Amino acid sequence: MSDKKISLLNANTWIRGAYMLLFGLLLVAARLIISIVVVVQFLFVLFTGSDNDNLRNLGQGLGKWVYQTLMFLTFNSQEKPFPFDEWPAVEASDGYSASQVDDIEEGEFVDAEDVVNDDIPSFTAEQPESDEDAGKTTN
Repeated sequence: MSDKKISLLNANTWIRGAYMLLFGLLLVAARLIISIVVVVQFLFVLFTGSDNDNLRNLGQGLGKWVYQTLMFLTFNSQEKPFPFDEWPAVEASDGYSASQVDDIEEGEFVDAEDVVNDDIPSFTAEQPESDEDAGKTTN
């Protein structure tokens, strides 16, 4: 038998195809759930000033599940994602909090000499130490 017929009749390939169809449909549902989580999380921040921990964890876990599913569907992984494996572990992350911007009083000045910032480059040349150095130029 030729190699093409062997691969067409391989039961494992057809079983994987069925799993791929199932996970493709689950990805469509996951997209809807992620959209709902995004909108509800935004409303939480809008009305309470901070995000909801449970929604943030759900979003992270769902995002990792989508990644695992895409790796399976694109033949980059042989491991089937949840529900045939564990739900992805969620790592603790910093939440979001809408904080007010510090108000600057009108007429408030900051002395430039008090501000030290080494990240800002200086484009001014150093002054020469003597009159002889002042006349020299570099090429």
